[in-house]
Amino acid sequence: MRNLLGVVTAALILTQAAATAAVADEDHERAREALKAGEIRPLKEIVDDVQHRCGGKVIEVELDKTPGNGHETWLYQLHMLMPTGNVLRLDVDAATTRILDVMGQGTCE
Repeated sequence: MRNLLGVVTAALILTQAAATAAVADEDHERAREALKAGEIRPLKEIVDDVQHRCGGKVIEVELDKTPGNGHETWLYQLHMLMPTGNVLRLDVDAATTRILDVMGQGTCE
């Protein structure tokens, strides 16, 4: 019985990992197409710019397309570890590198 439980648990973990990888591949392809179409700036450019302006280290990135003002906007959501140890969440316009919103304890110019 314990062996069966172990096999079922392993199967569930592998299934979840495969589903997560498929979503990541789809997101990566969407980002590649948006970059090729000139809708977004390269991620390295965004990260370098924001780290330079804010003085922290980007530790996580998400790219989403959000509705607004009659059209959709690509938005990078960055989590940044600041020198103080605080983590900020920044919403950055993926086309312009403009910081739209900062959440968390601390500031970013």
